[in-house]
Parts: sequence; C-alpha cells; structure tokens
Amino acid sequence: MARQADLLLFVIAGDITQVEYTALSQLREAGKPMLLVFNKIDQYPEADRQAIYTKIRDERVKQLLSPDEIVMVAAAPLVAVQAAQVDGSTRLERRRGEPQIQDLKLKILDILHREGKSLLALNTMLYADEVNEQIVARKLAIREAAANQIILRGTLTKAVAIALNPVTVLDLFSGAVVDVAMILTLSRLYDLPMTQAGALSLLQKIALSMGGLSASEFLANLGLSGLKGLLGLSAPATAGASLAPYLSVALTQAGVGGVSTYAIGQVTKTYLAKGASWGPEGPKAVVARILATLDEESILNRIKAELNAKLAGAGRLLD
Repeated sequence: MARQADLLLFVIAGDITQVEYTALSQLREAGKPMLLVFNKIDQYPEADRQAIYTKIRDERVKQLLSPDEIVMVAAAPLVAVQAAQVDGSTRLERRRGEPQIQDLKLKILDILHREGKSLLALNTMLYADEVNEQIVARKLAIREAAANQIILRGTLTKAVAIALNPVTVLDLFSGAVVDVAMILTLSRLYDLPMTQAGALSLLQKIALSMGGLSASEFLANLGLSGLKGLLGLSAPATAGASLAPYLSVALTQAGVGGVSTYAIGQVTKTYLAKGASWGPEGPKAVVARILATLDEESILNRIKAELNAKLAGAGRLLD
C-alpha cells in the first residue's frame, strides 16, 4: 500500500521504538514524501510532550526526517467534563473530544499545494517501476492470446472464402482483402492503428519477404482455382459427380491460402509487438525466423478440420 500512496503518514504514540524505526527506515527507502505523526499528545503533560518531541526530532529520526516532516496530533483526545449524577451531584468523566489534527491538515495541504503534481508523477513512476514487469508480462500475454484469436479467425475466414469461391480472380482478391482486414484489426489491438493503404503496404512487404511461400500460394491458388472452377461448372452436367473432387480441390486450395494468412498474421504480430518496427534484423530475417518455427502440417490439419463440416454442408446445398 505504501508503494502506491502519494504521501505516507507514519503514526507513533510516544518515543519511537526500534521496531518503528526499522519500519520507518524501510518506508523511507521507497522514496515517497512522508510525515511522522506523533499521536495521543493529549495523554502527556505539556513538558513531557515537548521533551518526547524534541528527542524524536533531534536524536531518533534526525537522519531520516527533517523537523518540518514531524507533526503532533491527538486523533481521539480524552477530555475531562463534569457529568451530572442521579443524586444531583457531579463528577469528572473523560470523554472523547474533537480531534486535534489541524496542524496535520495544514501540513498535508501545504505539501499537496507545493508538490501535488510532482507527487502524482512520482507515485506513478515509482509504482510503475515496482510492478512494470508484472503488468507488461500480463498485458503481453493477454494481447498475445487476443492476437492469436484474430489470426486464427482471419486464417479460417480466408480459407472459407477461397474454398467457396469458384472464380479465380475473386479468389485472389478476397484473400488479399481478408489479409488486409486482419492486419488492420491487429494494429488496433496493439494501439498502432493503420490506414488501409498502410496495411496494404505492410502486406506487400511481408509477402515479398516471405518469398517462396507467397509465390507458391499464388501459383497454387491460380492453378487450383482454375481446376475448381471447371469442376464447379461441370457439376450440373455430371449430375453432381464432380462435387467430390471439387471439395477436395477446394480444401487443398483453402489450406494453402490459410497457411499463408497464418504466417502473415504471425509476422504482423511480431512487427507490431516491437512498436511497428522490424528491429535491427530487418523484415527478411524476422520473416525467415517466424517461418522456420511454423508447423505447416499442424496448421493445415487444423484448417481442414474446421473446413470439412463447412464444405460438406456447402456440397449438400450444391447437390
């Protein structure tokens, strides 16, 4: 709690003890503004109260606090009052009076007036330093999970769009649209929003850096899309017999496109996680490292598992 506070009040009720001094020293190391509050002064005669205050100020905490950082209060003073008795007599009773904390209030107000903004900044900085690693780690984990969900959703969306689209040019166009949309969504997740032009430029740079994978995707999509189109057109003439090979080709084409989108998403995630920077390695090295860690077989299997039911349903509709 002390690390999160703007101002520390360390309360004692008499001459400071060794335990209190040790605690005070540890809190002082936190670097926060602090007041030592000598409470219950109503319980001491004026001379004793002043003697204790002087000893604390000049001996006990001289190395830790300045005189301006020590204040005397009575949070719940006991006041002697005349109380009427049943028999008509009176006697003195000690009752709780009004808190004597005006000096403390003035001291706090003076500190806040003088250092209010700096206290807020100091607290933010010190607290951030204390928990920064935990916060960053947790934030990165949450963002990583959300990014992976976005990438998987983009991968499956592109796979479905390619599988169900029999027109070659539209296959390629719809695939690019899904990739751009995924990049835009990831950029917003990482608080680095892009324009469509910026996302398209990044997609082009990633595609060029991916080299063989993007080229093979283009050629595979081009060839498989043409074959898929012919099988789709021949369905009426073959009484639906060509739908089985159509679905097989569509599934293969969708897998190729899905793997490419998955790779693009992972590269984009890494790029954005570094603050929209490739770092000293450059885009080609980053892309190559990510591609080397991808398990294409498991990605393909996951895509096929998700698409089998969708394409089977589509086949029944076409039939």
